[in-house]
Amino acid sequence: MKRTRVLSAAALLLPLTTLSCGSSTGSGTPSVTCTNGTMVAAEANNYTFSSSIMLHPVKVKPKSDLTVDWGGVTIDFLTHPVNPKTDLNAIFLLSVNLKSSDFEMQLNDDTFSTSSINIPGPPPSYLPTNGETSKSMIGNFVTAAGYVTQSDLDTYLDGTTYTPANTTFAFAAQSGTSVGTGQIHMLQSFELDSTSSNTNVTLTNSSTTLTYKADLQDLHPTGVPSGNANLSLDWSMIQKNALGGTFTPTNIAHAIVGRYTQTPAQLENQFLDLQTIASELYQADIPYGTTLDFTTLMDSSGHSFTGIDSNGTWLVALICTTCRNPAPWYLTILEPATQPCK
Repeated sequence: MKRTRVLSAAALLLPLTTLSCGSSTGSGTPSVTCTNGTMVAAEANNYTFSSSIMLHPVKVKPKSDLTVDWGGVTIDFLTHPVNPKTDLNAIFLLSVNLKSSDFEMQLNDDTFSTSSINIPGPPPSYLPTNGETSKSMIGNFVTAAGYVTQSDLDTYLDGTTYTPANTTFAFAAQSGTSVGTGQIHMLQSFELDSTSSNTNVTLTNSSTTLTYKADLQDLHPTGVPSGNANLSLDWSMIQKNALGGTFTPTNIAHAIVGRYTQTPAQLENQFLDLQTIASELYQADIPYGTTLDFTTLMDSSGHSFTGIDSNGTWLVALICTTCRNPAPWYLTILEPATQPCK
């Protein structure tokens, strides 16, 4: 579904604005918001992003010792390559008190709460070793109380209590061994069905699918001085993020600035690869505060950001690192602007 921008007072406070952000130049191209390098994030300058996460459940026998196989996951739901033997460091069971469509929506909109989880404490999990790609639950998966037993499965996988109408089950495969804090690469959901004899849950490249639309062409680019690293971006006043949700300023913990050979239209089709296809990529963590100082940006070789130029497409993006949806909350195009702004 299409997300719409909501203009806020921040749009009126952008320093040294030369062209109205609510209009275009007359050529069909959105006008540039010119600044002296002191930027204030506003919805008019932000891209928009909409997406849909889909789970594809399989039916299994209730109260059974399920065998999980993740060896077929070579591409995650973001379409990034995965080595199932080395990249998937934790496999765990999720049981949430939501029907599948509601769970999908909450994952997509970043509104899912751990209070919806049915199994108390850390979820039953297994940490693979030595390239393993398959394991049964009993005696291998671990809970806060110890190894999973048949008694546990009689409770966790009770098909009378946990029906598809009120519960979604899924095995999750993630990188990182700290369950719940690593990056989930794939989810395979399942339903308890008393008529099923199946006790296998196989994760594949299509167990979870993500479709999305990113719009980088309708935003008003932000003009900044060329070849100057002394730039800043303040997001304390913006009200809505690119996904249409509330912009909580303190949720931003990371920022990237990249240069790309692709046009904005081309980047829309490669949007989830922004951190891998950049010709130049500079990053900075935001441990506190609501302002990015561009002089703190560095590339992977430790080189500092030196400013933008007219070569290619330059972007700055603000990222919520604790959010389940990987899309940046704020992203705008940076263009060189003649100084002083007029």
